[in-house]
Amino acid sequence: MRRFNRGFTLIEIMIVIAIIGIIITIAAPSYTEYLKKGRRAEVVSLLSEQAQSLERFYTKNNVYTGITGLSTGNDFYTITPTIADQTFLLTATRKAGTAMATDKCGDFTLTNTGVRSMNNATTGLTTKDCWGR
Repeated sequence: MRRFNRGFTLIEIMIVIAIIGIIITIAAPSYTEYLKKGRRAEVVSLLSEQAQSLERFYTKNNVYTGITGLSTGNDFYTITPTIADQTFLLTATRKAGTAMATDKCGDFTLTNTGVRSMNNATTGLTTKDCWGR
C-alpha cells in the first residue's frame, strides 16, 4: 500500500513568506501616508470649524475676544488660539509621541484673513499639498 504525503514543503512555505514580506514592505509606507493624510484632513477641518465659530462670534460682538468653547484639538494635534479684539491666529501643533509627530506637513496655522500656512514643514511642500485645496 502506498502512502501519499499531503501538505506543503518547507521551500513552498518559505516562498510564500518571502512574497508576503515583499508585499508588506511595499504597502506599509503607502498605508501609513494614507492614514496621515486623513489625520491632516481632520485637523484642517477642526481649524476651519473654529474659524467659523470665531467669525460668528465676531459678527455678534464685533470682537473676537471673549469666545468660549473652542476645541483644543484631537489625539494628534493641539490647537492653540491666539485671539485679539480684531484678529486671531489658530495654530495646530503636532503632539509629540504620536504618529503625526514627524509628519512632513508640520504644524498648521490659520488667520482671521484666511491665510493658511505650515510651520516646520518639509522643504518644497505647498499649502495645497497639506491643506488639500
